[in-house]
Amino acid sequence: MTAETVRPMPEPRFSGLPWLVIAAGLAAMYIPSFIDLFHGVWGTERNAHGPIVLAVACCYLVVRVRQLLQEGLIERRPAPIPGVAFLLIGILSFVLGRSQTVLFLEAGSLIPILMGIVLLQFGVRTCRRLWFAFFFMLFMVPLPASVVDLLTQPLKIGVSYVSEQVLRLLGYPIARSGVILYIGPYQLLVADACAGLNSLFTLEALGLLYMNLVRHQSLLRNVLLAVLIVPISFTANTVRVMVLALITYYLGDAAGQGFLHGFAGMLLFLVALGLIIALDGLLRWIAARHANWKGRAAPMPVQRERVDTSQAVRDKFVMNIRLAVPVAIVMAVSVAVAGLLVPHEMQTVKAAKLSAVVPTQFGDWREMPSPFLQVDVGLDDGTGRNSDQPYDDVLSRTYVNSHGQMVMLALAYANEQTQDVKIHLPEVCYVAQGFKLRDEQRVEMPMRGQDHPIAASRFVATQKNRVEAVSYWVRIGDGFPNGGLAARWKIFKDGMAGRVSDGILVRASSLMAEKDDEADAFALQQKFLQDLDAAVRVGQPGLLVPV
Repeated sequence: MTAETVRPMPEPRFSGLPWLVIAAGLAAMYIPSFIDLFHGVWGTERNAHGPIVLAVACCYLVVRVRQLLQEGLIERRPAPIPGVAFLLIGILSFVLGRSQTVLFLEAGSLIPILMGIVLLQFGVRTCRRLWFAFFFMLFMVPLPASVVDLLTQPLKIGVSYVSEQVLRLLGYPIARSGVILYIGPYQLLVADACAGLNSLFTLEALGLLYMNLVRHQSLLRNVLLAVLIVPISFTANTVRVMVLALITYYLGDAAGQGFLHGFAGMLLFLVALGLIIALDGLLRWIAARHANWKGRAAPMPVQRERVDTSQAVRDKFVMNIRLAVPVAIVMAVSVAVAGLLVPHEMQTVKAAKLSAVVPTQFGDWREMPSPFLQVDVGLDDGTGRNSDQPYDDVLSRTYVNSHGQMVMLALAYANEQTQDVKIHLPEVCYVAQGFKLRDEQRVEMPMRGQDHPIAASRFVATQKNRVEAVSYWVRIGDGFPNGGLAARWKIFKDGMAGRVSDGILVRASSLMAEKDDEADAFALQQKFLQDLDAAVRVGQPGLLVPV
């Protein structure tokens, strides 16, 4: 019997075909999404860092993979269960985000999908070695507008206050109301891009990238630098706002909103980068001094031994075509499913301008010239429209009854309500314009001809000597969501049902003296809103309250 020599099967030579198949699947999913983001939120100043972060993260991922190959740290230990789990999470996030315009799900889905591919092909240890690239991509994801409003407001007010105080100390004629600065004859709105959470996220990403490239070994030093980026961001934002105020004061509003406005944005990041490097130098000096005091040598960066790249090492990067094809097919199917779930039915109630639909006289109420300036339903960005919520129609009027009681009315209508383009809640606008709120409450307001009361909100806003009671509701489609999360859930349910709903903000307010009872003011507003709905329903049913 002749013994046969058993020879090991040679490992396959490197082939880029499976990776090209995966790349084609990713391109089918994300090229349309990224084009829409470039024409949408990534094209605005507040989210302009998104594509930059994406480009830097992709470059870092390529460089890091090359480095791991050279060091022989790319392993072939597939982890199918976590890989499939991450891939499915990413696919589901993409389908929901793409079809329902949930931008943070649509853009953020790229991260678990890439992690799933790495886990399926190489395993947990290799995925762990690429953690920073995936973590860094989080900074490209557009945050929900409600989250930005909630977290950005204190930052904007703080930056406005510090800018006002510093410029006043320097002798400039400046005043402030909320996040609005008045310098000389000019008015400046401190917008999200100038002093908000997005710039903080961008600077935090910049600092983390700097720390990862410098490769500090001290955990304490890294944590300190990451935490101190928050005050660095605040300082850089304050410098930017003061520079814009001075440009506007000396050169006019056109200069402040033109090229020099963009230059001030670049100045923000130059100042921040300089402060990060200076702070890192200070921490390095403290570490060296501490080591000298303790009689130890200052820590030196660890030099990793590099391994020459050979064909055997490169072969570890080979992807099996039997894995690439099913993954690419799943990606293509997800694009098709997302397209099928996109809502197409438009539910638009309003057929004419609000000024024509809302009568100037109804019941015991008639319009009168307003002796008081109303609080805007949104913050103007200098172009005549709201930068965060482009309402399709806005109406502001003041009415008086036979007893001389006045109520101010504000209506704001939008044809389409999506996850990132929806009605602003009045609480945000009042606080941004310098008011303090108290006695906030959710109420059930009965309306004539309705079997059930509608969900409304009330609060009292104060600013210096002005005290204003406010009642409002938000209608989206056939519902009255109370709060930002409820609005998102209502829009999501309508979208999954194939509908794009319209929305309207209905706000009534009246000024009070200190001795006045706010309960009487709210009762007056409720009577006014009931009369208004009855009058509007005759010519435009369902505009304020669904019929």
